[in-house]
Amino acid sequence: MNDTKTHTWTKDEMILILSKRDDQVAKALLKLYEFQTANEQDAEETLYRNNVGFNGVDGPFLSNVAQFYNKHGYLSPKQLFRVRKALRKYAGQLAKIANGEITAPSNPRTWR
Repeated sequence: MNDTKTHTWTKDEMILILSKRDDQVAKALLKLYEFQTANEQDAEETLYRNNVGFNGVDGPFLSNVAQFYNKHGYLSPKQLFRVRKALRKYAGQLAKIANGEITAPSNPRTWR
């Protein structure tokens, strides 16, 4: 019998990881960006209140930075600082994603 227990991530653990690991900041940014609808990704803003992805205030900036990262493969030190700070408010959502409580659509381009 296998008694291994799957780790359940907490909001505090996500905050700690984001504060220490640059690679996880970029990974978390891209993961949240996956939850933006196709319309939101194209517009670089949050258009729908669906309780996933970026909020309306952060949508334009974080979408723009996610697209920059996807194109260039890195974040500047200034971007990294600002994204790290912004992502703290998404730590609970990131924990739920890591725990499988929230899943992205298989094709976010079809979201409406």
